[in-house]
Amino acid sequence: MTVTLNLPPEKEAAFKAQARARGLSLEQWMLDVADQSAQPVSIAHLQKTDPEEWARHFDAWVDSHNPNTPVLSDEAMSRESIYPDLI
Repeated sequence: MTVTLNLPPEKEAAFKAQARARGLSLEQWMLDVADQSAQPVSIAHLQKTDPEEWARHFDAWVDSHNPNTPVLSDEAMSRESIYPDLI
């Protein structure tokens, strides 16, 4: 099956950069993304994969997060902040 996407230039550049960072062609990277969206990836599946495939899945997961998400402060992540009733 052939699918044609009309992407804005900035999205096309971003997708190409993500594919290149993984050493994949844009087509192969998009197939990988489509596969990840279509099939749930279980921990059991990842345990049977080779380390390079696991790394690709992990990198894709990392890249799926917004890099502009603010980081929580040390206080917000402290045990006292998370479990105030146990102090």
